[in-house]
Amino acid sequence: MRHLFVGVYILVKTDKSELQQEGVMYGKYAHAQYQSVQVTTTDRGRLLLMLYEGCIKFLRQAKDGLEGNDIPKFCRFLSKGQAIIAELMSTLDFEKGGQIARDLDRLYDFMLFYLTEANLEKDPQKIGKVIDLLETIYGAYKDIIEGELSHTYKEMLKAEAQAANMAQQKSGDGEVKRIQISL
Repeated sequence: MRHLFVGVYILVKTDKSELQQEGVMYGKYAHAQYQSVQVTTTDRGRLLLMLYEGCIKFLRQAKDGLEGNDIPKFCRFLSKGQAIIAELMSTLDFEKGGQIARDLDRLYDFMLFYLTEANLEKDPQKIGKVIDLLETIYGAYKDIIEGELSHTYKEMLKAEAQAANMAQQKSGDGEVKRIQISL
């Protein structure tokens, strides 16, 4: 609970000197603020990828903690990974997602069960298997999302080229009209 309070406290403080007096490095505050802005301004697809990246990162750290016999580290990062999987599970839209959403729900449920077993048995291999599953799903989503972004970017370039062609058409007085499109 103390960590949560400290995190909220850091986000409320804005004066650099006040932060340094409290023993909080300004760079960490700036990084936290940047991450907050990044999350609040990111589209849904990129946010989903960020969740998968975070979960994979936390589970790797949990696995490292378990292999290094650092049980507090293992527990801290395992619970963070489990929380992300639970959040992914709770945000599934079964009406729009249909069979894919149901399959993902079962897969997330399996991952949570397997991580619970990994915790009880202190088995890093089970964490590794969940990481492999998450990386597979992450890769598929990344291909889809980046493919959509690439398609959107190509559409934008096509529209820009059409606008440039229209701008180069001569007007009635013989001059070339030019427009500039900037993003």
